[in-house]
Amino acid sequence: MGVPALARLTVDHGRAVLANTSDADQVIEACTGALRPHALTVRGSGRGLLTRLTHVPLQDVSVNLLRYGAEVTVSSGDGVLDDYLLTLPVAGSGRFRYGDAEAIGTPRRGVIIGPHREFEFAFDDAWEQVVVRLDRKRVESVAAALTGEVGPVHFDLALADGIGSLDGLLESAVSLVDSAVAEHRPQLLWQFEQLLIETLLLAQPNNRAFAAPRTSGRPVSVRVRQAMDFMLERIGEPVTVTAVAEACGTSVRSLQSAFRSELETTPVQWLRAQRLERAHALLASGAPGLSVTDVAYRCGFFHLGDFGAAFRARYGVTPSTLLSSRR
Repeated sequence: MGVPALARLTVDHGRAVLANTSDADQVIEACTGALRPHALTVRGSGRGLLTRLTHVPLQDVSVNLLRYGAEVTVSSGDGVLDDYLLTLPVAGSGRFRYGDAEAIGTPRRGVIIGPHREFEFAFDDAWEQVVVRLDRKRVESVAAALTGEVGPVHFDLALADGIGSLDGLLESAVSLVDSAVAEHRPQLLWQFEQLLIETLLLAQPNNRAFAAPRTSGRPVSVRVRQAMDFMLERIGEPVTVTAVAEACGTSVRSLQSAFRSELETTPVQWLRAQRLERAHALLASGAPGLSVTDVAYRCGFFHLGDFGAAFRARYGVTPSTLLSSRR
């Protein structure tokens, strides 16, 4: 388990895009296609490029193993950026700058950069990395589903401690790529991507991870916030008001009263609104393999007719119409 195992799986399941390539223009072209537009400078008086790049496409995510074989600097180039790059170092050391933030990447500490600021990376000749490319729209859609707010996501540059669970998720996803399971159930890859992005949003400090769900601008009490968090963590499960009240150490009557006085709604109505918002964000992503039924069940709606009617009443379109319009 871990990044070295992920690197080996990438080689086993991926396509060799570059194999000990020394031509800088060829390296830039291939890495731009697999990752993002950039400029490349070979530093020092040592050996030249000897670049290896292996690419594993999923759906809105790709996993890439990259080694330049020389001291290089990678910096912002021309072209529109529409991705987040999660870097998991395998060997060597790299200095990362993203906007005003700086971090050192080593096999014990990875980094993540977004599409919003200029960047520059300086790698030594032993540097090897697994680079996970995540589609910007998909990340922002998942963030909207989690928080109820739309907009860009800005992660801290250096990866936080305890985010190693991403390695296991990525290993499982890469292992599925050319399997019979994925061929018959392509939605599994989408689900792994979803779990990966949700884990990243919840575990890596960012401007959206701790954003509170919409509350009409009103502050809420600790108990109401506790109830909201409890329900959001179980948004795809059947949840009773009794269970919420018990988890918060209060009575159903007191909980109902608090929601009415602070939010002008009930716990059940509030949870239903959050489920509809998450369903809207998922459908608006138009992700491959996604179906209305999948979205309904994931958001806690187990009666499709009820889901369709509630969704149309809130957004003016049916779930299937919205999903079709985004493909």
